[in-house]
Amino acid sequence: MAGSDVDIELERLHWIVEIGDRSHILDLIPGVLGTVAVEVDGRLVGHVRKPAPQRPWEEATVEVDGEPVLVAASWHRPVMHTDVFVGGRSLRYGRTLEAARNVVPPPASNYEAWIGGLYRYRMPTRSAIVTRGMAVVAVISLLALAVILIWMARPSGLFLALIVGAAMLALFVVWYVSWQAVTTRVHLALLDRPELEDSRRLAWFLAAFLVYPVLSIAVLVVVYGVARTLTTT
Repeated sequence: MAGSDVDIELERLHWIVEIGDRSHILDLIPGVLGTVAVEVDGRLVGHVRKPAPQRPWEEATVEVDGEPVLVAASWHRPVMHTDVFVGGRSLRYGRTLEAARNVVPPPASNYEAWIGGLYRYRMPTRSAIVTRGMAVVAVISLLALAVILIWMARPSGLFLALIVGAAMLALFVVWYVSWQAVTTRVHLALLDRPELEDSRRLAWFLAAFLVYPVLSIAVLVVVYGVARTLTTT
C-alpha cells in the first residue's frame, strides 16, 4: 500500500498555484484520447499530451492570471508523474525546468515499446536455456514415459496415470522455461542492434517467439510417431 500511495502522490492531479497574492486551483484531468485536460479554477485552459515510452516527457504552457505556468507529465510505470512549474521552478521539488527534463529517462524505440510489456518494461536477465536440474527432470520424465508407454503393452491404473501426468507436466514446465529463455536472449540481442529498423526487430522477435513452439510440436509429433511404431511392432 505504501508504494501505491507514493505513485498516487507522484501523479498529483490537484495543485495550488500562487500568482502574486492570489491562489488558484489547477486540476489535471486525464482523458481517454491521449491528453490531459488542464483546468484552472474550474475553467478549461489547455491540454497536455499523455507521455509514452517513446515520448517520456510532455509539457504545455497555460496562463494563470496573465503568468505562464508550465504543466509537465513524464512517463513512469504504473502511472505517469506530473509537475507544475511557476517562474521556471517546480512546485513539487523546487528544481529548475531544465533539471527536471534532464532526469527523465531517454525515449524508447518503437520496438522497446511494443515488446516492453512482455517484460513489464524492465530489462530482462539472461538465463540458461536448460539448467542441469531441468535436464535431469526432463530425462527422468522421458524415461518414465518411455517405460510406461512403450514397454508396457496396456498401461492402466490410477498410479500409472499419475506418473504419466506428472511426467508430462514436468516436461511442459521445462519446455516453457526454455522457451522464455530463448525469447529473452533474442530480445536482448535485438536491443543491442538499434541500427536495425524497429519493424525488422519485431519480425525477428516474433519469429523466435513462434518458431520455437512450432519446432517443439514437430519434434513431439516425430517422437509420438516413433513411439507408435515401436508399440505396434
